[in-house]
Formats: sequence, structure tokens, C-alpha cells
Amino acid sequence: MAFTTIPGADGDHVTYCRVCEALCGMVATVADGKIVKIRPDRDNPHSRGHICVKGPALAEVTYDPDRVTTPLKRVGDPGEFVPVGWDEALDDIAARLSASVDKYGTQSFAMNSGNPPSMGWPSSMGTYLFSRAMECTKLFTPSSEDITSVVLATELIFGTHGFVFPDLAQCDHLLIFGSNPLVSHGSLLIAPRFKEDLVEIAERGRVIVVDPRRSETARKFEHVSIIPAGDVWLLGAMVRTVLAEGLADLDFIERHCTGFAELRAAIDWITPELAAPRCGIEAEEIRTLARDFVAAPRAAAMGRIGICRASYSTLTNYFLHLLNVVGGKFHKPGGVGWGHGGTATDAQSKGPGQARHKRHSSRVSGQASVWGTQSSLTFLEEMTTPGEGRIRTLLTVGANPLLSMPGGPRLPEGFAMLDLMVSVDLYMTETSRHAHYILPATTALEREDINQFFMNHMVRPFAQYAPAVIAPTGEARGEYEILRDLAARMGRADAFGNMTPFEMADGALQAGIEGRDGLSLAKLKNNPHGLMIERGRWAFDFEKRIGHPDGKIHLWDAIAAEEVERLRAEPAPDPNALRLINLRKLRSINSWMHNVDKLVRSDEPRLLINPSDAAARQIDDGMAVRLSSQWGAIEVVAEVTDEVREGCVAYPHGWGHRGAWRIANAKPGANLNEITPATPDQAEQVSGMSWLEGFPVEISAA
Repeated sequence: MAFTTIPGADGDHVTYCRVCEALCGMVATVADGKIVKIRPDRDNPHSRGHICVKGPALAEVTYDPDRVTTPLKRVGDPGEFVPVGWDEALDDIAARLSASVDKYGTQSFAMNSGNPPSMGWPSSMGTYLFSRAMECTKLFTPSSEDITSVVLATELIFGTHGFVFPDLAQCDHLLIFGSNPLVSHGSLLIAPRFKEDLVEIAERGRVIVVDPRRSETARKFEHVSIIPAGDVWLLGAMVRTVLAEGLADLDFIERHCTGFAELRAAIDWITPELAAPRCGIEAEEIRTLARDFVAAPRAAAMGRIGICRASYSTLTNYFLHLLNVVGGKFHKPGGVGWGHGGTATDAQSKGPGQARHKRHSSRVSGQASVWGTQSSLTFLEEMTTPGEGRIRTLLTVGANPLLSMPGGPRLPEGFAMLDLMVSVDLYMTETSRHAHYILPATTALEREDINQFFMNHMVRPFAQYAPAVIAPTGEARGEYEILRDLAARMGRADAFGNMTPFEMADGALQAGIEGRDGLSLAKLKNNPHGLMIERGRWAFDFEKRIGHPDGKIHLWDAIAAEEVERLRAEPAPDPNALRLINLRKLRSINSWMHNVDKLVRSDEPRLLINPSDAAARQIDDGMAVRLSSQWGAIEVVAEVTDEVREGCVAYPHGWGHRGAWRIANAKPGANLNEITPATPDQAEQVSGMSWLEGFPVEISAA
């Protein structure tokens, strides 16, 4: 079949999805200059014809009548805008931003970037380079609601930020903690046919899903039900079992690790008997889970967002890493480890341990920052607290913190105090309606792209370049172009250099692994469906990836010691408490696709509650209920189901729309961040991670 690479030309265009990390291949059909159909790319060697409902919905976003397609300038209250030209908008923004930074310093400028632009190479490079151009020290991202704790745990143990992930292709025994890959398609590892991988692992051995909810993944495989946020106790007791029963891989530990004796002494008190009532799993089952894991020759333990956002999330991820390392599963076939030999930038990822972890980052509360980003829970205090370094100017790029951040509903208090707020976005969202300017960004289908950022955590490495399918709608521009041009108007263009993002990508491709991959941008353009990279998963010296100066994996660390002592002082859980967890549905991703009718028409957010808990509170299925915490209350609709265990309720985030998107506004649901822990003292102190899983709530009839 013939394909075209001319944006907007009639015919079929090869592209790929940029909604989530699966990056599935797609073919878009254009007729009369407009996308009329999107189908899976069956010739893509990576996704091999897989696609979910969200990929084709990108066309609906592109042509959404509620989408912002011309620069808007606010002329009154939030939400009151008039169209302006690009030159007028950028000139005024540059002048006002320059004047403010000259007067108050670079620490008075902040950026908040979201998930949609992070899925693209030029858009991600644009936000990164603009932050450098502005010498931005206050960068807010979804990290502290997503990955901060696993980033810190990885840094403490390995001294680097490269994510480790399971070898799905060869694994025979997979433990999954707090992840639902049949819906998420994976995160921090890329496997577009994740379901197929799990089925094959189960046929060879076992897939065990530890979750308070009988999720879509748990239903298909073995389910171990756990008390919300009890994973730290389960994993701690499993590691202790491995050590106490002499099951640890002592040869590997002696060659590659330090801190073994300290670890063994420090966690000896976390017995399965102590952990059992705190995680809801019997002591003997905890021992069996640990023994079976170590005994399986090709085993891996993985976790994701469900264990990343509780009150001991860094320690939980620390224990998860330890289970793989001391259990003899690190850098082995079927186990866990870094990507396929890394990339030419491996050396840049190394550095002294904790180099990017700042324990006292916020000028107000002292809340920690990780990976160069501030904790979301410091956003409001940094805007409202007087003094040197108060945020006075703000740029948001594809971010909607009013719906996505804990305490988000209070952010307008801070926005009202800003001298200038600019939003680069697709829509006038709950957040961007407060900006002084909204600058229209392109969708993924309107820009060329390359999957450069994601190649190093693919289960099977793959590279693809995709030209734009159509020209930008209206006056929309790519984030890279917008921010490059704004920097130039401010006399700060040097940070962008003389190379385009694709020239940078080409250099990295040609360097490859010691130049062995034989890739180039030209080669990818000649292979539009993408190319698999033939590279052995374990055919490299992992010691070169360790960032600690001694070249060792650190099994024990001062921060881990502090967290273990904090855990030791934790009171026994209240057996009558209700604890909330988040859930994710296949048709929804955060908030930004809720204006697509095909996705949301049957996606009504409901509060899942166990029949026993519902009966005790006289709650019936379909009843309106008041869901409250010490931080606030919302009204939602209950769904009585044994899908969640007793003592657990579940509700999705990203709802409760009040922006300028009519379909989203008309949908039911409430903003979960009205009731989440919302102040810096409620974050995990060592990491700044938000507490979004397992916090106590109350439910009553509305």
C-alpha cells in the first residue's frame, strides 16, 4: 500500500499514538485535507496492530470545536478572552516577563508542564530548553503525583535515575504491585502488547497481581487482595523473609552491593506476623510469596502508581528494588534491570548519589524536591507567601493543575496574585481560563515526532519517526516553536542552540550503543513503520550504569533508615477505617480527553464501595453520597461492588470540569482533589510525593 508523507495530502499517513507510553502505531486516512479515519498500523513491528480507543480519538481532539486555535488575550475576569495575533501576544508576553524577571530575579518565574507535551520529542525539548533559557528553579510537573518516589528510591539504591523494569519477554513469574497494565498499557516500561506478554508469562508460569481492587489485570490472573497502602508492610516482610531464611543471592550481593549487614539488622523486626494485619495478607502467605519468587529461576517484581503515592511510597519502592536485588533477579534473563544496553547518553545519567534530591527545596515549607521538580503541594505557598523568590510569573504547558494537583481547587488564590500567567494548551481548561494569555498548541497529529525519549525503557527496543499528518489547525503552533520564539524575543535564544530537535535526535541515533545500532533519522524516514533494534537485553556491563562513586548497589541508605524508623513508630491501622484509592478506566487519561464524546458518553465516574461497607452505612447502589476527608467533601454516585475489598473505596481523578469544554462540563463527577491531602506537611517529607492512595475518608448519604 502506498503512503504519503506530505502533511494534509489525501491518502494514508503512517503515524503513532502519543496519548500514553505504549506509543502504538496508527494509520491516519486523509480525505479533502481532513483526517477521516484512524486505524491500527498492522505493519508496525512493535505494536503489531494493537491500539486502544484513545488513539483514534486524537482526531476528535484535533477537530474539536471547543479547541483553542488562535492566541487569546484575557480582557476581564477569568474566562473572558479575545483573539489576538501571534506577534502581539508574544511581544507583550516577552516584555512583561522580561521586566518581571529583571525586577524580581529568575526565582520569581515558574513553569508547570503536563503529560500531553511530555509524550512528544520536540514538545518536551521545547519545555526543557525554555526552562534552561529562563534559569527556572521552580519547575512543577506531574512527578509528585506520579513517579517522584520511585525516582528517589532508584537514586538511593543505584545512584542514577534510569528506570529498571521487568524482562517480560523471558519472565516466568511476575509479581505486580499497584499496577493495572491491561488498562494503563504499562508505564515506565513500554510494551504495547502488554496483555499478550502477561498471557504468555502465565502460560509459562505465574502472574500475581497485588491490589486492593480486583482490577482488570487482577481478574485475568492471580489476585492477592491487600489493604490500601499496605504494600510497604508486605514488601518489607517479603525482603525480611528472603534474608531471614537464607534465600538471598549472596554471590551477587558480595560482588556488587554494599550495606547488606545494615539492611538485615534494620528490618529484622518487620516479620510476616507483624505485617499481616497491616497489609491484610496472612503471615504464611507472605512467606510463600517470597519463597516462590526467589525459587522461580526467571522472576521479576514490578510496581507502579498504586505504590508510588501512599504515605511510605519511597520506602515501598525501595523495598521493591531490594526484593529484586537480594532475591537474585537483577540484570538476569526474566528478571529486572535497565534497558537494552542503554543509550549514548548513559554517562550523562550517572552522577553522585542524591545529586538531584534536595531535602529542603521550598523556600516556604522546606519541602523536598526530586529530579529537579518541586512538590506540587508547594505550588500555592510559593505563589502566595511574600518574600524574595515568590512566584510572580507562571508558564503552564499542557497542564491543568486545578484538576490534577492536590489542593488544585485553591490554586486560583495564587493565580490572582501573579503579574503574568501564560498557558500553552489545546483548550481553555479549568486552569488556563485564569491565564492572561492562552497560546494554542498543536495536537500530536499536527506535528512531526520521534520516540527518542522512550527508547531506553522499552521491553523490545524500537525506533520510529512520524511526519505530521496534517498542517496545524487554525493558528496553532508546536510547543517547541512557541517557546523558542518567545525566548528569542527575550534575548534568551542561546539555550536553544543552533540544532533543531531532530538534528539532536539524529546525533543520538547515530551514536547508539558504541555506534552499533546503525540508526539515523534518514534510515527511520525510509522505514515509516519503524524499526526494531536488535540488541541483547543483558549484553552490557550494568556496573557502568551505577551512579554511586564506589560503583556499588547500595542496599542501605540514611534516608531509608529514617523511613524504616518512621514506619516502626506507625500505629496499628484502624480496622473500621475506610481508605480511598484511585482507579483508571480505559477510556480516560487524566482530564484532557474528556471532551471527546465517543470516549466519555459511557464513562461515568462512580465511587466503588464494598457491599459490607455500603450496608453498614445504609448506602445503595446508584445512590448519591457524600465523600469526605479532613480536607474537604464532594458528592459522588456510589457503585456497590465486591470488586474492592472491605475497608477500601475507589474513585477516578480528573473529573468535575468547569472549563470552556462543553462535553466535559456536562459530564457528572467531582474533582477528587477537593478532598485529597493538600498541604506540604501531608506529603511524604523525604520526597515531596503527594499522598493520594490509602488516605482515610468517610461516606454518608448525600
